[in-house]
Amino acid sequence: MKELKLSKQQLQEIVDAYDMYVEGIESFLNIETGEVVILRTFDRDDEDEELSEIIEEGFNDVYFRIPGRESNEGYEDMMDFAVTIEDAKLQSRLMHILSGGKRIFRRFKDALSSDGEQLERYYQFVEERNRKRVSDWLKSIEVKLILEQ
Repeated sequence: MKELKLSKQQLQEIVDAYDMYVEGIESFLNIETGEVVILRTFDRDDEDEELSEIIEEGFNDVYFRIPGRESNEGYEDMMDFAVTIEDAKLQSRLMHILSGGKRIFRRFKDALSSDGEQLERYYQFVEERNRKRVSDWLKSIEVKLILEQ
């Protein structure tokens, strides 16, 4: 298993890449340096083509595609967070939103925004979950994460 020393900032960059979905953009982790590289998959320029070749040569050896967060994970996070809400009225409102309809993610966050403390707690909850998912992904590609102090 390869050891990868990362600063907190580098880990945050990986977590951010995991949590970001932009069509036409892919993120890769260089497991030798801890660097996250961003590759445009359409409307490439010469720099993108060069980067693409470098990634291709080291794909699944040095460069690994950072997976994206699945929408079902986001839904699970909202469900798991909602049950931690102590305010019965707010919890009921969140559970109603999660039972269906359009724009669940937006309505969930809008409902939470009535309580700034809970909204901030939600963002921290999701961040922690995403860190765990990134850590699990690193293990799955045989990389042991070592955080620098």
